[in-house]
Amino acid sequence: MHVRVPFLTVKEIERSADEILACYSTVRGPLNGAVDVDFVIERLLGLDLGVIDLKGLLGNPDVLGATVVDQRRVYVDQSLEQTPGRFAFTLAHEVGHWVLHRPHLAMHPKGSALFDVSELIEPQPAFGPGRKPQVEWQADQFAACLLMPGRLVRAAVHDAFGGRLPTWEGIQSRLQARVPDPTFIDVAAQVIAAGSFDNVSNTAMRIRLLDLKLVVDASDPQRSLF
Repeated sequence: MHVRVPFLTVKEIERSADEILACYSTVRGPLNGAVDVDFVIERLLGLDLGVIDLKGLLGNPDVLGATVVDQRRVYVDQSLEQTPGRFAFTLAHEVGHWVLHRPHLAMHPKGSALFDVSELIEPQPAFGPGRKPQVEWQADQFAACLLMPGRLVRAAVHDAFGGRLPTWEGIQSRLQARVPDPTFIDVAAQVIAAGSFDNVSNTAMRIRLLDLKLVVDASDPQRSLF
């Protein structure tokens, strides 16, 4: 059996994350800095959270998180305990599946309790090598919006760099060549510090800054944001 999942825009995903953050703020007070994803899972969504040897249990060295729908339980692999950024992002990714995709699975109950992304029909195919399926992209986008709300990231960029967006040469060329960009790493670190995003990795913040168009490639003759 397959379950069709609708196409979602970035704005629609962001609105879903904002709804969770609004509930979070009602309980915890004004949102400022790192979002406690454990609290979101256990208190706001009423799910159980387990940190286990998930890779060994499922016999898959690549799996980092999983959700058991009928038991209302989220698992994350114990290997992530040493990397707070990846740990939080994996949890937020699972929250994304629960919020965005679980309702579609719930409408088609069956014997298997494990959240199985293979049952979800893609709203559109993933093109090109290394591209994630849209269902996984949606969960990643939700996680980014939950952990790094746009307004807080913009405020952190302003605090760190004033009224001028971080600007330097070679952003796009380094991305295309997949080579490290020390300047970008430093910019992301400053934004993380300014916004107290204590449970966000540098890599995740760099992707978020690109998505929000908060860095400028000075090599671009149009000086356009991307």
